Amino acid sequence: MKTNKSDRLGLQFRDVNVKVEVNHILKNVFGGVEPGQFMAVMGPSGAGKTTLMNCLAGRSPVTSGEITIGGLKLTKDLRRRVCYVLQEDAFFPKLTLQETLWFVAMIRLPEDIPEQEKLKKLDSLIDDLDLRKCLSTPMGGMWLPGLSGGEIKRASIACELITDPNIILLDEPTSGLDYKTAYSLIRLLKTYASRHQKTVVATIHQPSSQMFFQFDLLLLMSGGETLFYGPPREIGSFFSTAGFPIAHHYNPADFMLEKVKETAEVKEKLVQVSYDTRTIFTPDGQDLDHRTVRTWNRLLWKPKTSTFTETNNDTTDVEANLVESKATSKSHSGPKWATGFATQYKILTQRAFKLSRSNMLDKFRLFETAFLCAMLSLIWFQLQRSEETLSDRMGLIYYISMHWGFTPLFNAITSFPAERVVIYKERSSSWYRLSAYYLAKMTCDLPSILVEPLLFLTVVYWVTGLNNVVSFFATIGTIFVHTIVGQSIGLCIGIYAMDMSRGISLGTICIMFIMLIGGFYARHLPFWLEWAKYLAFLHYTFHALMYLEFYQAADLQCSQLTNSTKSHFDSCNHSNQTTLATFPAHDALRYYNINQPFWQYFLPLLAFFGFFRVLGYMLLRFYQKPNKM
Repeated sequence: MKTNKSDRLGLQFRDVNVKVEVNHILKNVFGGVEPGQFMAVMGPSGAGKTTLMNCLAGRSPVTSGEITIGGLKLTKDLRRRVCYVLQEDAFFPKLTLQETLWFVAMIRLPEDIPEQEKLKKLDSLIDDLDLRKCLSTPMGGMWLPGLSGGEIKRASIACELITDPNIILLDEPTSGLDYKTAYSLIRLLKTYASRHQKTVVATIHQPSSQMFFQFDLLLLMSGGETLFYGPPREIGSFFSTAGFPIAHHYNPADFMLEKVKETAEVKEKLVQVSYDTRTIFTPDGQDLDHRTVRTWNRLLWKPKTSTFTETNNDTTDVEANLVESKATSKSHSGPKWATGFATQYKILTQRAFKLSRSNMLDKFRLFETAFLCAMLSLIWFQLQRSEETLSDRMGLIYYISMHWGFTPLFNAITSFPAERVVIYKERSSSWYRLSAYYLAKMTCDLPSILVEPLLFLTVVYWVTGLNNVVSFFATIGTIFVHTIVGQSIGLCIGIYAMDMSRGISLGTICIMFIMLIGGFYARHLPFWLEWAKYLAFLHYTFHALMYLEFYQAADLQCSQLTNSTKSHFDSCNHSNQTTLATFPAHDALRYYNINQPFWQYFLPLLAFFGFFRVLGYMLLRFYQKPNKM
């Protein structure tokens, strides 16, 4: 993987301030890293390390100050030359490492690169990060064994390095790793930075002394301020100057982290020494004359609040370099997405299908469907077509409607919260269009939510003795749309809540409301609540299935009447009692106040489907938008 000289971009930041309401999180933070260097950002908890990294990645705005890449102000175009490896590793547990990296390569590398070239580049990266031996291992998660902590972290880094970024930012890459694994990872990153001339910045919590001296530069922070910036080998003289010499055989990293947490007076002393001894450090082997160093010190490190006058045109050389960088900046900008919508949709669909395939073949869900078929078949076995069984037939239809509306609703509620961390990471790095992801997910969810009701209805419809073949296929179509509507509502609730417990609570409220006004438990609502039934999709499905069951169906037998009993149907009351009387099945529709044609119940289901699909996308697009510039 070769790096052109024009692609070697350094990172500089000067007087970076971040304020959130009354909290001053970052205070005039400064520093810089050149290509081929590896800088560690260290400090106690609450020092502002992660906030600084978010600012350098362009994901959080700065209140004041300047961040430049190759001398150019950080913009959305230049952000594409920066990768950010988050502390939390987010992957789909059931995918193997090979499947995960293949997806990343196919969707993040430019579309004009042939697939074989993409795979060749991926192959080289796998060797660089020593991942070949675990390619067939699942990523793993809380309940699924998979990659080790070090392998997971290297996989996270590989997902970002695939685009060959110039600036590599890592937030706590050694967190949760043992000493050997952490040291190996730091050595790997240092070698990669040097070999490919990449600019690497990482926050590090508490490194060993061996790991500490692997870094080219160190930025020590406390309370949002810069205490030290320079080579780690200079940290001893810095603390000695401040009056706090490091004892022999003492890990410098441990010493400085303990010292900055001691008292406010110690911190103020270190801040003062930092301001008095500010300087610039350059990569090994690069010599700068004193005039250039003085110019950089004034341009980059001096606080904006101080006043100074430039003399002798010291900035000439630096400004010339900036002009040269601007001339090549066009090579660092490009389309927002590496691949087109069609390619993104195809790749995302392939991934989504692999993820949904396990749900479709889940043995427990298949057992649940089989058990339900058996129970309903036993309870409603070959219902007689008679007046006495009307309520039984109605109860069966309502149960079918309820089950295949609420089961996918609840399953969908847990879908997006489970994927939230992964989707946030991928969206924050602009891997793909949200519309491509959403459409791919909708496409691949269809087989898993439609196979079960198809199997269920094929058994239950005929065993319980419902209507004819034409009504059977119409019932399947209605239940399909009904199931998708239920899933769409569940997706909206899951996206809005993005938390399992909150989503289930909202889902329960929604289900109770829909179930109570669906038309079975309360057929005659109070006049002031009559309008509410039109908000329940279950109302339309139940009435549509009732229509299919009783319209153009065989006549029903009347109840056996006595002198003291009377039928609900006139045909039975006026019939000759010496023969077995029947009445038209469509009379049952009038009795249950189902007076509209089928399409007036079916079209609202399609409207519900369209509305909640669009609403889900809007919620994901705007309400759950990742925090990015």
